[in-house]
Amino acid sequence: MTKIKKDNDRSKEIKAKPSSGRNKFIALGILVGIIAVVAYVTYRSDNTVDTNFASIDGIPCETQEYTTFHIHAHMDIFVNGQHIQIPAQIGLENTCLYWLHTHTPDGIVHIESPKKRDFTIGQFVDVWKSTRSGYPTTTNSPEIFVNGNLASTNLNNTKMNAHDEIVLVYGEVPQNMPTFYQFPEGD
Repeated sequence: MTKIKKDNDRSKEIKAKPSSGRNKFIALGILVGIIAVVAYVTYRSDNTVDTNFASIDGIPCETQEYTTFHIHAHMDIFVNGQHIQIPAQIGLENTCLYWLHTHTPDGIVHIESPKKRDFTIGQFVDVWKSTRSGYPTTTNSPEIFVNGNLASTNLNNTKMNAHDEIVLVYGEVPQNMPTFYQFPEGD
């Protein structure tokens, strides 16, 4: 109880009434919080792995692109001296995309995952073979050049790093083999 002093120095007791409006605000706050949690859980469940497509080499097909780990490498393939174009839409399905994919036929490989980790050329080749046609059919293993240097590893053990120029050579090595790729500004 609160006492209020009057002009004539008499005290009057005033009882505080419980505020029904305050209780309504608390209930409304709780309701808004519940709706926000349900909306977030629904959003996350709609933007995760698409179960219609199997993982390839541990890489799932997801319905969102990630920016947590987002780098690009460039790839060229030569078969007996002839350049083979890297197709667009490798690793892209109707409802999802794999962490390793292409958008355009320029050879730029997009590497986008929810966390920083190593990816290999072999994983990209497996995604390509599973989602698009056009990968060279040969029984030989390619020679692998990264930034102009011959790699001593195989496809499954050669990592893809940011701005690497990767060249896979089946058969004869081309005379003008790329050693560098000029990525678009901002890539």
